Amino acid sequence: MSDEMDIGVLAESFTEYLSTEWPREKAVAYARSGATHADALWSETAALGWPALTIAEAHGGLGLGTNALAALHEALGAAAAPLPMLGTNLAAALIAHSGSDPQQAHLLPGLADGSERAAFAHPDAAVLDANGAAVSGVVADLLDAPSATLLFLRAVRGDNPVWLALPAAAPGIAIARVALADTTRSLGTVTLTDVTLDESAILTPANAAALDDELLRLAALALAADALGGGNAVLAATVEYMKIREQFGRVIGSFQALKHRAADHKATLESARELVDHAASLAADAPDALLAALTAKQHLTRVTAEVARDCIQLHGGVGFTSEYVPHVYLKRAKLNEVLFGTRSALLDRIADMLEAA
Repeated sequence: MSDEMDIGVLAESFTEYLSTEWPREKAVAYARSGATHADALWSETAALGWPALTIAEAHGGLGLGTNALAALHEALGAAAAPLPMLGTNLAAALIAHSGSDPQQAHLLPGLADGSERAAFAHPDAAVLDANGAAVSGVVADLLDAPSATLLFLRAVRGDNPVWLALPAAAPGIAIARVALADTTRSLGTVTLTDVTLDESAILTPANAAALDDELLRLAALALAADALGGGNAVLAATVEYMKIREQFGRVIGSFQALKHRAADHKATLESARELVDHAASLAADAPDALLAALTAKQHLTRVTAEVARDCIQLHGGVGFTSEYVPHVYLKRAKLNEVLFGTRSALLDRIADMLEAA
């Protein structure tokens, strides 16, 4: 079986599992629950090896690449699954690139088996001072911090950028949840007060700038795939609704104007899929790997937000109610737009890269 066929089978397994274990009814109910993540679903998917997908086999992982990463996040986006997977994937990449052999042996197996959940600082997060025996400071808007067991924070030690891998339950760490419209993810403000800093908790990259670019590439690709899955899922749910909702004695799906809107959205999403597929196919060291991922992210997140917004309109009045699914996808899409770089910021970065080429 070819690698491409392997990824196709893997993608189908993600989709089939989530369609059974996390149907739209659960997504709508979860949106009202106030939970930080779906704990039972996390345990089940961890048992299936999903957090281990891109971790090296030597540390309990499956050793797969970005094609598998994109397939996983497309399925998570389609289900609007409230799982802290992105931070875990990024933490695994960080450790693989910057961790010593003992650090990798200590940290990666827990991420692979799902017993650890990671919150990961975004590129513009506060940088902590790690020059002493203890660290203090505040890091705002840390993705998945309320559900995390490990925090990966940016810091500086001497003149070098470093990362800190700290247990969320360590003495001196307090996490305050930040209210979000998107209930499928969580953000938290992390306050550190004289948190003891052990040398084993400090990850020192050999090339901090190159590592930041690689982490941004992976985050952008995952968010683009998530958006693609969400856009197709909310459109499919809307088309199903249009086939049964009647007005003026006819199902609204028979109205030509509405059919054209749905068809336009489908065509837009299918053409955008090529951006994700291309970015996922590139090796990390490919010359345009980062450019392709940023291009996919800025385009897919915008497109999906527009599709989800119109799907609410296509549902009519009930589209604005919490009993129907479009609002779940719209809120997730809007957060995807700003995570790891707003569209404006990414377009600026893309322009700089093109100018420098």
